[in-house]
Amino acid sequence: MKVTTAPAYQERPWPYLRNALVSYMNTKRPNGVQGFVEMDVTEALIAISRATKALRMAVSFHAYMLYCMVQALKLHPTVISYRLGNKLISFDDIDVLTPVEKKLPHGGRIPTGYIVRGAQDKSLAMINWELRQAVRAEDIASEEQIKMRRRFARWPVFLRNYITWKSRRDPFFFKRLHGTVILTNVQPSGFSNGGTVFGPTVHTFSLAVGTITNRLVMNDQNAIVNRKILIVGGSGDHDIVDGMVAARFVAQMTRFVEEATALGESFLEESRQLAAREKA
Repeated sequence: MKVTTAPAYQERPWPYLRNALVSYMNTKRPNGVQGFVEMDVTEALIAISRATKALRMAVSFHAYMLYCMVQALKLHPTVISYRLGNKLISFDDIDVLTPVEKKLPHGGRIPTGYIVRGAQDKSLAMINWELRQAVRAEDIASEEQIKMRRRFARWPVFLRNYITWKSRRDPFFFKRLHGTVILTNVQPSGFSNGGTVFGPTVHTFSLAVGTITNRLVMNDQNAIVNRKILIVGGSGDHDIVDGMVAARFVAQMTRFVEEATALGESFLEESRQLAAREKA
């Protein structure tokens, strides 16, 4: 007689909050395409370090990438357009869904999605300050966004599936829930091997900030120098965005990122004003 032994395993309850993520991912576009690009962020990192010292407060690299992405999107609105029946909807507002890790009073962190609304009208200083405020969580249980997420995660499957179905077909409803574009971040602390992700796209266009790695390159003087290279992954809905349109958007964003002009004196001055306003 054959005797089988069950493998050792551990069992724990399904985290009900994952239901919200599952329903979100079920909204994914069927005809997505993926790609990646390398961006030289050497000058940007130097400018961020200089600004951090001058301001004596953290300047978010993620906020900088989000700002540069928005500036490029303003020039390529097709990238964040959505289909509604036989119409193509291009929203004036660029609402960026992006993950933040909220700092809890006891020192822990909890990841959650945050939407920077109307980002096309916000400066880098404003976006940096907004994300700085977003990570604070003195009483996370009382935040409306968190309460909505928890309620939604506990809904029965048929109700969550209905929301998924509706958001796939109604871009106005989708915008309310998820914004118009997503910028995620997969930069593990202390890891410098080149890498990024190519996930299914829920939005018309999705970007993922990957790792920063060292590369030896030849400069204009034919000398070998070390540069900091960022790997960025992306996914797009090919039903709406053609390859060349996406390529022009990525090229424009790369120029904004590499020039690092947004981190100049005007950024420092506005950041000081925002800090002074909070203290007052």
